[in-house]
Amino acid sequence: MPGKTSISEKNFTINGQHLYYRTVGSGSPLVLLHGYGVSGHVWERTLPYLAQQRQVFVVDLPGHGRSKFTRSWRLREVAPLLANWLQQLQLPPVALMGHSMGGAIAIHLAAYAPEIVERLVLVNAAGLPLQTKLPVLAVRSARSMLQPGGGSYPRSLVWDILRRPRLRLLWQAAQEMMSSDFHAELAKITIPTLIIWGERDILLPISLGEALSAALPHATFVRLPDCGHRPPLAQPQVFSRLVLEFLEG
Repeated sequence: MPGKTSISEKNFTINGQHLYYRTVGSGSPLVLLHGYGVSGHVWERTLPYLAQQRQVFVVDLPGHGRSKFTRSWRLREVAPLLANWLQQLQLPPVALMGHSMGGAIAIHLAAYAPEIVERLVLVNAAGLPLQTKLPVLAVRSARSMLQPGGGSYPRSLVWDILRRPRLRLLWQAAQEMMSSDFHAELAKITIPTLIIWGERDILLPISLGEALSAALPHATFVRLPDCGHRPPLAQPQVFSRLVLEFLEG
């Protein structure tokens, strides 16, 4: 495994909205968007690999991790905020990777501001109707944390979750996710896209990944055997190799 890498912590504020993010590595920019209820530390085990070839931007989404949020949480308000942030950084077009809820936001961002995204990676991504009820989804989420191949949480991620409970935000975000449908945005995406899915995912089953692949016929769809909902945690080395090969291709 590559050695430790130096991480820089930064903050961005616009219109009263605060974003915390970290940067590591050098090269072309790669932006990572985490999923529901966690923080950017979900990518922790992949950073030593990804940062060997990319300048990686790890964002805590609004209301998650160290990014503060005081208003009502709206899924479709996140991508415009991130587009503003990336434009302010004056980066060249970025590679964008989103996991779970972060995948839905990545889809929206790639369609909303196509000039700033050159490649897209979707990992066990939301974005299509979940076709289930919230209590069922909550049970699936709990089971996915315990299943073989699910990937245990690093301490840094557990600390981010526990140190500042945000029950109101989590409830709002869950409601938003249940009703989200980004078919219209998917129809606009033509950039090279990689979809990675853990075959054992019980939170967002692989049938959703297949539906997402059908909505993006130009995308490459990769299944990870013996892997659940969190490939970056469960199989970081294999996962990072797939991502870097795609980005360099």
